[in-house]
Amino acid sequence: MEQKPIGIIGAMASEVAALLAAMKEEKAEELAGLVFHSGALEGVPCVVVECGPGKVNAAVCAQTMLLRYSPRLVINVGVAGGVGSQVHIGDLVVAAACVQYDFDTTAMGDPLGTLFIRRGAESEDILLLPCCEEAAAVLLEEARSIYGGAHFGVICTGDAFVADPEKGRFLDETFQAQAVEMEGAAIAQACYMNGVPCAVLRAISDGANDGSPVDFPAFTRMAAEKTSRLLRAAVGRL
Repeated sequence: MEQKPIGIIGAMASEVAALLAAMKEEKAEELAGLVFHSGALEGVPCVVVECGPGKVNAAVCAQTMLLRYSPRLVINVGVAGGVGSQVHIGDLVVAAACVQYDFDTTAMGDPLGTLFIRRGAESEDILLLPCCEEAAAVLLEEARSIYGGAHFGVICTGDAFVADPEKGRFLDETFQAQAVEMEGAAIAQACYMNGVPCAVLRAISDGANDGSPVDFPAFTRMAAEKTSRLLRAAVGRL
């Protein structure tokens, strides 16, 4: 029986370029305006795609990938802002769970970030979208082996680039977050609704404040190389 692929989603071209360069037997297919690249990484079937920034782009991409390619695992990669005093520029963060911090129905009495998910005729309220424990464990082990370690915890997602120290402190205090970005929880929600495991792996590009690196494009390329090396080492165990 043919093995189902691993899906890998990055928001920007620079976040997936190193993976595409390493892919063998690559072929491309355009769906919903997105280009899905199928091939093998280290002999493992994979589908790699650039989704564009933001939650809607990420969710459309993830759902399209799930319906067309039936991946056994979806991994979101890219850069993120670090949250908390222990997370520094250049660190890696693996998600234990994701939360959409800008989904706000607190006026109805719900905790900030609580989502409403349909289950046929029923509905479910969920705050923290789970990520695959087995995949996270492999990514953390490889990160320790290659780079000396990684952080493990909640990654916050919202449709804004966070460059405000107060916002970063708020996310730390409210969700005990390790990182903040714009796609992970949307992909995690699509995977959760379809019953497909997901993982989120992020390289920290800034401190979610005004101290961002001067050359962000150069840092993004460096971070992409780091996550690409890690994934290539881990993919055979996922």
